[in-house]
Amino acid sequence: MAQPRRVRGHVRDAYSTKHSRNGGDRIPHADKVDPDDPARSHILITIARMEKAGVEIDDRAIEIATKLGRWHIEQALSEEPVAKGDVPRWQRRGQESRVEKTSFVYYVRCGHLVKIGTTVDLASRFIAIRPNEVLALEPGGPVLETERHREFAALRASGEYFHPGPALQKQILSLREAFGPPAWTQSLVPDGQNWFPMDGA
Repeated sequence: MAQPRRVRGHVRDAYSTKHSRNGGDRIPHADKVDPDDPARSHILITIARMEKAGVEIDDRAIEIATKLGRWHIEQALSEEPVAKGDVPRWQRRGQESRVEKTSFVYYVRCGHLVKIGTTVDLASRFIAIRPNEVLALEPGGPVLETERHREFAALRASGEYFHPGPALQKQILSLREAFGPPAWTQSLVPDGQNWFPMDGA
């Protein structure tokens, strides 16, 4: 068990956040990074370095840090080991998870905007963001998500949220035609303004 530490004549609880500059949040900006993102730790480290360098952490900075973090993971996972079996434990875990779990790029309606994100756990992700409607699901991971963000950059409202312009509407319709309407009703917050019937009819 951690023992209290004496600081300038005062005993300080090792678990206290009273003197933390993060206001009790042990990981700065953790709420701005998708908890399901396989590159989460690298993204948070990149954000911390950017902030230390004097970069203002706004939506654009988060987007850049996300791309850098995901690039780092993609590079690490694509490297061949020096000898057979000489694979770091963290890299094996990443490869196994990519094989065992299906990753999706999801398109969900949150109010009048469309959020484009990626996850390997749709149930947990939708519990976290509570969308009004699941518009489409596309097999793919962080690389495809980044491509979609770039493709619809002109419609970006903020971060992963986009205005439903014609190009994005066409993309959603094509995905629904290719993969079928998402039969997803869990963790939704109906607002009576569904863009598509729940049954896909």
